[in-house]
Amino acid sequence: MSQEYINPGTLNSSNSLLVDELTESNDLVVLEEQLSPDEVILNADIINTERLIEESRSLEEQPSYAIDIFGILKKAAINLVLPFINGMMLGFGEILAHEIGFRYNWIGARVEPPRRMVQKKSESSSKYL
Repeated sequence: MSQEYINPGTLNSSNSLLVDELTESNDLVVLEEQLSPDEVILNADIINTERLIEESRSLEEQPSYAIDIFGILKKAAINLVLPFINGMMLGFGEILAHEIGFRYNWIGARVEPPRRMVQKKSESSSKYL
């Protein structure tokens, strides 16, 4: 198996094409023998992958949302309704607590106007004279 050195300038194009084709086909045969059928990558897989990548890039370039007033109001409705409900609950709770205190004569539960308090003092002072 002796190899001769051939100057690349002396080769003609047909010999180099033939050698390249033989080398490529030989490399493909060796590669197919070494790889299992699961490891072989088909051109269809490559094309499908490239198509998926292009589709994802085109989706990224498109705007992801549209702004409309009704949608914003719909999403903000909970923020507009909750304070109202909270105020109603606090108000009714205060009224209920005051009524319970009034019923059981708790101190400070009976709130009277100043005029009535003065009248009560004058009546109570006149009873003892």
